[in-house]
Amino acid sequence: MLRPSPRTGLLLLGALLAALPGCDDVEVFVPLPDQSGPAGVLDGTVTYAGPRPCTKDGHVVGAAIVLGFDARLLPPPEGLGTSAASIDVIPGDELFGGLGDELDRTEDGALHCPEPDAPPVTVSATWRLSPLAAGTYQIRGFYDHDGNFDPTFGIANLPTRGDVAGGAIENATEVLAGAAPRYRAITIAAPIPETGTRVSGIAVTLGLPLPLERPIFHVAEVLAPASGVTQSPSEVVMASDFQLETFSQADPAGTEASLLRLRLAAGVPDGEVARAAKPPLSLPVGGEAAPTLTYARQDVNGDGAIDSDDHVPDSALIPALFPISVFAKQDDEEPLISQAAPAVLLQGLTIYDDLVTTATLGPEPLNEPRDSALIGVRPAALCMHPTEPQQGGVLVLSHKTDKEGHDIIAERDVAQVEEALSRQFGREIKVAFGCLPEGRYALSLIYGTGQAWTVPNEAGVCAPSEAETGDGEICGARPRLASQRVALVIGPPDDEAYCAEHPTPAACAR
Repeated sequence: MLRPSPRTGLLLLGALLAALPGCDDVEVFVPLPDQSGPAGVLDGTVTYAGPRPCTKDGHVVGAAIVLGFDARLLPPPEGLGTSAASIDVIPGDELFGGLGDELDRTEDGALHCPEPDAPPVTVSATWRLSPLAAGTYQIRGFYDHDGNFDPTFGIANLPTRGDVAGGAIENATEVLAGAAPRYRAITIAAPIPETGTRVSGIAVTLGLPLPLERPIFHVAEVLAPASGVTQSPSEVVMASDFQLETFSQADPAGTEASLLRLRLAAGVPDGEVARAAKPPLSLPVGGEAAPTLTYARQDVNGDGAIDSDDHVPDSALIPALFPISVFAKQDDEEPLISQAAPAVLLQGLTIYDDLVTTATLGPEPLNEPRDSALIGVRPAALCMHPTEPQQGGVLVLSHKTDKEGHDIIAERDVAQVEEALSRQFGREIKVAFGCLPEGRYALSLIYGTGQAWTVPNEAGVCAPSEAETGDGEICGARPRLASQRVALVIGPPDDEAYCAEHPTPAACAR
């Protein structure tokens, strides 16, 4: 029988290295007990080409992580996915088993890493993802070089600096030269037969070392306009009927001052560094390398060149920048989980110093590390059901104009905006004007590599099983970081009559 590999979706429950070998010869899949009906399997070979691994106590540190994503739920920045459909973990001992005595197998409890000038290696192993429903998938992955990956822990479930990334990529050679990856679309056809289905021979390549840490941040400063915004230590509240004072290309300074802006500082506040750097959090915020947030230009149209076409939707004068900032509405009962349906997103505006300076940036890639990033909050929300494109979606703007009467989207441009959004999200998107969906929103900063950081996260929020101390400093037996629990809240309107006349669109309601 072709059984689910012990390194598949069960690992999401924490069994990262518990394994028994599966049989590979018969094209039949028996679903897990909590699955109904036949399912699919994807498998193939993963090839790692990169630095030699470190070892500790005779074992290779780290593992190759292979992730299968539903094409409708790709991870940011391409999509709205928050987790993989299936995961396989190939332990380092297995992947590098053929190197034998070439690796330091000393069992003295110390970490043994190769010299910086040690020649790279190329090794291979097999992987398998299951059980999977019929659909189209992309396979992505990375080698967890430092062994700190944990799929169940939001602050440790993405690659970090030095990890080696890749996937089932059609243009692997071009990617190594700096091009954007094109991931293969791999289909499990419907209906799946009673015996299950299997797609084999999928080549995954891991060969791109990541130069950046995740964009760890905290909210260091709130720059609020004259009205419509309040704040407390744990939340920033923007009224659902928030209206910009000024929105005009002729007045960039006034437009910027009209936005709610958040200055996000890299890492955590000085008073939290010692606690954040120690286990169990082990955040890379201390030591010699100060954390940074790296600005870079976005290749919005994916043509491989940075030019004047790579701008934000609001204005052709403002280039689109990394890190991307996205505010995602959270589940009412699960404060660390994004609301699944409909997904409700507010796109932030990444500002380089100020809007005027941002507008004067040239076509250079930038790639500039800084100690902070400035993010403007657009009073507009995109609402849609990610896995149900037939339902379409809506971009709701809190007002049609600013307080001076300038259109937020000129009437002549509405159709163009709808067409662009519909093409981007693969469904019909309509523009509407009404009050924003109320609730709590988490903020994520996202690099072009897909590396991201989200606040609030587990470092700042106690689990139900963890007793919180009266001073809020401890969750159970671990420290709590106040900087990692701040949320944006879309709150009640300042003018209830406006929202009665311009209600939140039904497409944004659960």
